[in-house]
Amino acid sequence: MTAATSPIRHVLVVGAQCEGGARLEGLEDAARALHAVLVDPELGGCADRGEHSLLVGTDLSGRRVHEAVESAAQAARRDGGPLVLALLGHGEGAEGAPLYFVTSGKENAPPLSNVNVPALLGDLVNHPGLNGVIAVVDTCLAGGATPNTPTITAGRQGGHVRFSLLFGATAQEPAYGLRLSREVTRVIEEGLPDGGEFLKVDDGLMARLDDRLEGQQAGRYVFDGATSSEDELWLARNRAAFPSRSLGPVSDKVLRDAVRRIDGGLRLSTEGELAAWLEENQQGASGASWAAVHRLREVRAELEVGRRTLSVVNKVFGPDLTDGDLRWVGMLAGLPLPFLWREPAPTLRDLVEHAVHHGSDAGGRPRALARLVASMTHMTGHGDRLPDEVALWAQQLELTTTVNDHLRDLDHRPHGESALRLVLVLADDGGETVVRVDAWLLFGRAVLGSKRFPCDPGGEDLKTAMGEAVAWAVPWANAARMRLMHIDVAAPTLVLLDNPPEEQVVRKQKLGANYTVTTRWSGLLTPPHGATVHEMLQVGEQLLASLGHSDRVGPRWLHAEQLRTVEHLQTHLSNHGSGQHVWAVSSLPETDWDSLAQELLEHTPALLWPRQKAVNDNHAIERSVGKHWQALPQSVAKAYRRHLSGACPNHDDDLGALAAVRVAWHDEDWQEFCKRRSWTVLRAPDETTYKERP
Repeated sequence: MTAATSPIRHVLVVGAQCEGGARLEGLEDAARALHAVLVDPELGGCADRGEHSLLVGTDLSGRRVHEAVESAAQAARRDGGPLVLALLGHGEGAEGAPLYFVTSGKENAPPLSNVNVPALLGDLVNHPGLNGVIAVVDTCLAGGATPNTPTITAGRQGGHVRFSLLFGATAQEPAYGLRLSREVTRVIEEGLPDGGEFLKVDDGLMARLDDRLEGQQAGRYVFDGATSSEDELWLARNRAAFPSRSLGPVSDKVLRDAVRRIDGGLRLSTEGELAAWLEENQQGASGASWAAVHRLREVRAELEVGRRTLSVVNKVFGPDLTDGDLRWVGMLAGLPLPFLWREPAPTLRDLVEHAVHHGSDAGGRPRALARLVASMTHMTGHGDRLPDEVALWAQQLELTTTVNDHLRDLDHRPHGESALRLVLVLADDGGETVVRVDAWLLFGRAVLGSKRFPCDPGGEDLKTAMGEAVAWAVPWANAARMRLMHIDVAAPTLVLLDNPPEEQVVRKQKLGANYTVTTRWSGLLTPPHGATVHEMLQVGEQLLASLGHSDRVGPRWLHAEQLRTVEHLQTHLSNHGSGQHVWAVSSLPETDWDSLAQELLEHTPALLWPRQKAVNDNHAIERSVGKHWQALPQSVAKAYRRHLSGACPNHDDDLGALAAVRVAWHDEDWQEFCKRRSWTVLRAPDETTYKERP
């Protein structure tokens, strides 16, 4: 009889928690996780009866557990199927004595308050009409759960029973941390690559558990007195035995490409076939390069990681995700757009497989997979806290810090508004003209993608490159159902002064008319002569610290006598430490403004100055900046947009004066961006190493 035609399977998972110091941390989660895989239609295949198939709590009482077992047995009898019973919690007993399952909520309670496990199991296997019993006992002294042999062979059913018992420790030793139930759950989620169609309480399962359990000795007891015509007694379906479930189209192609490098005529289409081939060719295949065989071993490891990951994310996040969500999750993780926008839409399996095979860093760590899981956590509204099962997954793969970093980056909200932000870096390569525009699209502080747009010297080519960069970012915004509102433009000093980014005509409109443009000085990315990146970053750190510890009443204004020459300015600045103030100029000097501005920007990355040389009212500018200081630089962009729209503010309107101000602004977001560039790790996730090389 096959699994498809088998009668309905039933399950009861009991997690009995104790009170006080005997409390078992994580028991509830372990019980729910085991129940989840056992009621998964493709895995355990048991009927999910809600609270009738999962009993978790403190002071359940022996009577309540007996009643729950009887109810489950009656349901299994009615449907003619087997019953899977799992008992998780504290166990008490002594050498040679039966195991008592502590259901009373207190250790050392009277035996009648708890459950005599071998007696319970003996009665259960002899219950008429049951098509077999599988018991999982995860307690201390769990080996004491085994019923007496005469109870099974000469009980009410006369030995015509099928019974499998899996226990977490011998009758003399303790068990730790619910390891048995956790590892059984994990094996069911992953499958056994070398196993058959079903996972049973047999040598294969015990071998895998022995490899993973430490400090305790799991054991089993199996009795089969049924006729040969009845179906096998199995714990769960073996996920690894179904190629269609184990390998999606992405993994299938990766495996075929790796095999082709070994031998064009070799065919390995399943994980089991791959494992068998590698076992037979441990020393390397004849005629195959070491690198090719090594890549095949990497593929096998990637397949295992992908399978484990898919099992966790499908259970934790799968019910809440739509096709549109999956596309956006992939983009938040930095997966390439052509892959995400194909039809039909990529599935959850496709995303996991692409990330695990194509997103490892140079050290082989699946960083893209970590970003993908963090993106799912963010998308499903978990905030900055990983669900317990996801946290355990990350810990096992040593990806906890990478997942946490990306999750915090996604949750960051620059500007206090939309998290989507485009950064354009105008690079001059040490000359006086821009030779390329480097574009970075950020969500929070996470990089979604990056692209370089070269441009020949000349203003028109710069406008074209900037327009192409903005157009490149639009599909991400559309997928996120967001409007791209914020653009940071970083430029070297001469370009910054002579070509205001917000005034650049991009696709027939000034950039500042459509977007909130924040101008940055690129000196923290490409430091001026005589300074290093890290020295400039220190100036930025000092500026942030100064702003954070001051009352933030406004910048320090420089006047004509301090701007007569570069030497005069240097003398004035020498009395103030680097980065201690934001400096501002209310009227431009007649000469040497380029040199003076360069000196100021090296001393403080944040600088304010008038848009035009001719200023009618210096004091109006200073008053306006002071009034809107807390809202800089967004208030400057707002004032400029209002000015462009043709609004004519009154002379008393502070925004009118503010529209005449330009700002090179430095804040935590820009400091973080420059800092990561200095670490050479700020790059698009799809630029990570792809191991499959021709």
